[in-house]
Amino acid sequence: MTQSDPESTTAVGSVTFVAYGPGDPGLISHAGVRELLSADVLVVDSDAMIDDLALVGVEPTARVVEVNGDEVEQLRGVAEDGLRVVRLAGGDFFSDTRHRDTLTRILAEKRLRTHLIPGVSPWTAALSYGGISPVEVVTTCDATAGLPADWPESKVLIIRASDASIAEVAAAGGKRHGGDGEVLEMRGLGTTSQLSRLTTWKGLDVAPCGTDRFLLVGDAVADTVQDRLDWFESKPLFDWKVLVPRTKDEVRELAEHLSRYGATTEVVATMSIEPPRTEAGMEKAVRGIVDGRFLWLVFTSPHSVAAIIERLAEYGLDSRALAGIQLAAVGRGTVEALAKVGIKPDLVPLEGDTARDLALEFPAFDELIDPMNRVLVPTADVSVTELVEGLGNLGWEVEEVTAYRTVRAAPPPSEMRERIKTGLFDAVVFTSSTAVRNMIGIAGKPHAASIIAAIGPATAEACRLHGLRVDVMAEAPSFEALAAGLARFADQRRFERLAQGLPDTKPSQRRRRRRDPRAKGK
Repeated sequence: MTQSDPESTTAVGSVTFVAYGPGDPGLISHAGVRELLSADVLVVDSDAMIDDLALVGVEPTARVVEVNGDEVEQLRGVAEDGLRVVRLAGGDFFSDTRHRDTLTRILAEKRLRTHLIPGVSPWTAALSYGGISPVEVVTTCDATAGLPADWPESKVLIIRASDASIAEVAAAGGKRHGGDGEVLEMRGLGTTSQLSRLTTWKGLDVAPCGTDRFLLVGDAVADTVQDRLDWFESKPLFDWKVLVPRTKDEVRELAEHLSRYGATTEVVATMSIEPPRTEAGMEKAVRGIVDGRFLWLVFTSPHSVAAIIERLAEYGLDSRALAGIQLAAVGRGTVEALAKVGIKPDLVPLEGDTARDLALEFPAFDELIDPMNRVLVPTADVSVTELVEGLGNLGWEVEEVTAYRTVRAAPPPSEMRERIKTGLFDAVVFTSSTAVRNMIGIAGKPHAASIIAAIGPATAEACRLHGLRVDVMAEAPSFEALAAGLARFADQRRFERLAQGLPDTKPSQRRRRRRDPRAKGK
């Protein structure tokens, strides 16, 4: 290519195909996360994929666009501007026949630098999530675009069918194996709403369900399906819908613990963050940081990190302005907020994640080695008394400044309020007394059918004061203990129901009374 060749001056970027799942965004690989975080443009099937990633702590900063029209032309057009493009897909991009044309054309053109980060194949996932023991021969058949001419034969045959093809697959399967032949049907593969059921070809429900189905058939399936391991759907909170009212603290860690027990978590914000009423305090604090007035800066929440970084930016500064100041942080969310701006705190409590825990591990002031004894603590408009008193007892002069205010959030959408009041959530998990008061204030009381879990005695007492029955109280004031307590309750509830000859249903699956139409208006 010569200097005069017009193509030599064209900025050519790259396209990386990244996959996750199926079903669980947490299955994305480390290499995939690295590509997402370094991308300029992220091409997705829908914005819901970004929400899914946020649930597992992956928050790309790239420009997000939805795939449209000719996918290859779209990817090429963006990448040839010299940008790093990531195409995100569920499952495994390479082994998904619906993406075959895109991948083949991109690779064949050899115009773009192309990378591929493999995901979890839906075929192996169907065996794993279905709890089917591995066998020597497994055959896969992607019938989402129609069945092949000859019905495949294997010890285990996995058929993937869409809403559009399921009727054709059911008819062909019945013809080959007989209407009474057994087949294991799986829907919602890898999600906490996964449904697995052993049925017959004539018993398959061919009505649209909005998701692909995986049908497992063969002698090996028939032999093992009754004794399959069933590790996934036997989780104590499998398919439970759990509501977590959030105040100012991050609850992603709690959602992660609940998901390990099989629950799907929805978060409703009960508190919003506002700037302080006056700016004088923060202006003085930031000038003190720049002038070197403080030896320590203590962050008690992600919001305090954001408040300081945003104020520094107003002065044309960034996190480098904190160089020379020793930093302490409370809580995983606070540590992660610091990491996003390239900072690693000097002190994080080894035991616990509260301000009190930090005070217990904070070093005492030593006038022989410490050049000054001033500590800055940016907080909400609620004093962290235990921390301030604890540091004071260690010889430090603490300057507390209001970095932000916490106010009750606006009511959630009417649909959410209706789901809360009518018991469509299997459990509501409260992490503080404030969460109890605020949620009831903006959304009303949860239905009596919903299981109520509290993180500690004070939170449990707040629930009772508002007329709520407390079913679970964590053995320790931690997210891990709270999730474990709810899981134990679900296990015990299941055991008791089965012992009484009752069906193993979730709390939200209670029998609802029909209203007498004659009572309308009364």
